[in-house]
Amino acid sequence: MPKLIKKLLDPKLGLVLAVIYTLALLLLSLISLQGLPQAEVENADKIFHTLAYAGLTFLWYLQYFSRSTRNKKRLKKKPLLLICLAIVLFGIFIEVLQESITAYRTFDVWDITANFLGTLLALMVILALEPKLEKVKKKL
Repeated sequence: MPKLIKKLLDPKLGLVLAVIYTLALLLLSLISLQGLPQAEVENADKIFHTLAYAGLTFLWYLQYFSRSTRNKKRLKKKPLLLICLAIVLFGIFIEVLQESITAYRTFDVWDITANFLGTLLALMVILALEPKLEKVKKKL
């Protein structure tokens, strides 16, 4: 895992991954999924939303973290909260797009809730892992 984190902390690679992930999430949210096999787990799409937005939050946080040059031992919470807010707003924007520009997707407040929960989950993981990330970053 430390090798993976080191790679993700490369500012250029981190930005590319975050942008590609964001665009892929946007694309997957707007294309028709008819004809694809349906998951047999109840509310599987909500689980996907939660995990997808946790991943999105984590990638954008790593992008911020890799570019920050702070020497403070404490995590700056304002940038992290702004990242979380931007990602929640991105999810709402996608839901609005689904309703307004597609005939096969609809606005779903439960998707927004799952997106928010994913962002919140990532926030908790980030707060727990931040001291370890600082140690890895210092070794780079």
